Amino acid sequence: MSKPFCALAGVGPYAIAKANEVYEDMALRGRRLVGRMTREAAQEFQETAHELEDLSRTARRTQEMEEREKARETAAQTPAGQARGRTAATRA
Repeated sequence: MSKPFCALAGVGPYAIAKANEVYEDMALRGRRLVGRMTREAAQEFQETAHELEDLSRTARRTQEMEEREKARETAAQTPAGQARGRTAATRA
């Protein structure tokens, strides 16, 4: 057996222990990173959902207002609606 072989043979257990230590450190960092990214993604998803909900609510209100306005215009154009309009105008 040569001196370099004996030196390498003695370093083997140390190298394995060091490799395990590095692996555990990297695994811990990876878990932390994944956890942080997951939380950020969930928060962003929740904010986007709230924004979409607000947009939907606004669009629904706008549509309801437009439908009411059309209904008023249609009612005013019918003979009964015109008569009501004239009656109200004569009362005033």
